[in-house]
Amino acid sequence: MPLAPVEVTHAAGPAPGPSVLLVDPVLFTAPYDAALSRGLKANGVAVHWATRALRPQEEPDLEAGQVSPVFYRMSDGPRRGGNGALRKMLKGFEHMMGLGTVQKLARNRVADLVHFQWSVLPSIDLRAIARIRAERPVVLTVHDLVPFNGKDVNQLQRRGFDAVLRAVDHIIVHTDGARTTLAGRGVDHGAISVIPHGLLPLKSAGSAAERTDRRWRVILFGRLQAYKGLDVLVEAAGRLDPQLRAGLHIIIAGEAMIPLDEIRRRITALGLQNTITLDDRRFSESAMATLLGSADAFVFPYSAIEASGVLHLVAGLEKWIIASDLGVFRDMIGHDGRCGALTSPGDAAALAQALAQSIGRIPAGRLDDGVPGWDEIGRRTRVVYEKVLTPRAVQHRVAA
Repeated sequence: MPLAPVEVTHAAGPAPGPSVLLVDPVLFTAPYDAALSRGLKANGVAVHWATRALRPQEEPDLEAGQVSPVFYRMSDGPRRGGNGALRKMLKGFEHMMGLGTVQKLARNRVADLVHFQWSVLPSIDLRAIARIRAERPVVLTVHDLVPFNGKDVNQLQRRGFDAVLRAVDHIIVHTDGARTTLAGRGVDHGAISVIPHGLLPLKSAGSAAERTDRRWRVILFGRLQAYKGLDVLVEAAGRLDPQLRAGLHIIIAGEAMIPLDEIRRRITALGLQNTITLDDRRFSESAMATLLGSADAFVFPYSAIEASGVLHLVAGLEKWIIASDLGVFRDMIGHDGRCGALTSPGDAAALAQALAQSIGRIPAGRLDDGVPGWDEIGRRTRVVYEKVLTPRAVQHRVAA
């Protein structure tokens, strides 16, 4: 299937800035991608995305005219199937093919620079980045300091991550702590910019249905993965006094990316069937908004994280937040007890205490105070782009 021509247009208002090809192969962060696009366009940056096609029941976040679905045409998107060895091999091959298309787009001067949102297969990405940099500068956003947040993945998905960090022209992270960590791992401090993650709006207002259950509702929402701490949350609930537990309803909801049989067995073994609801379906935008709008509090017992899209989705709902003392949770919630409580990752006893103390709690401040809007995020990102553009690249852009 030939790649459709890419039409690059600049937003009205600010002086036209650089054009950028953004790369999110697996479409890990579609809501973030869409919000970043809006912020960049508001600052005169022309954007285009290289990613995959949508899977069944996925709703589009990016504008159709801004997307080239160059990754995983046979193994993902509408043809997404199982997770066997043959499919993984096909997906690895298609990843290389997609990177080849990204290189062609860079070579054909569709954009002034290339901005990777993720390094999916670092050892393969590293070679592609070297070739792209022969034509265009490369920026990388590091959303997570630990690849795949410690998920048990194959060597191709782990090996070479630090080499990728040193191979690009510039890195964007979301917190000061992340910049300090990367600098400590040998990345040039001057080649790292901190640009916070912005709030993500719920697409639907999601007016919550009338609740007949008056228990205190605590929700863990998002793609259910090992690092999300489901096991710690179950153990914490099991430690609660039965009388207190009777007034608590914990909902674990989202598309399951890991087997949940052991979690279900543990819920039964601890007698938590009436306390914990496990809903592992993929939620539509409307169903998600309705569920999140019904929460009294949210819980994030993660074992590893740097930035959290779900946190930025619920931050404006003004609900009590319980989270691990990590990354953006530490930055946004803090330790003053005004908006929520932080606990040590993996500490079920501390999490049980935080759950008990959350009942009836109303935040005394706004979690989104101080979070920049997407126009400001787009402005700061444009500054990074202009910093890395070489005089040769700028000359190509002016002459085009």
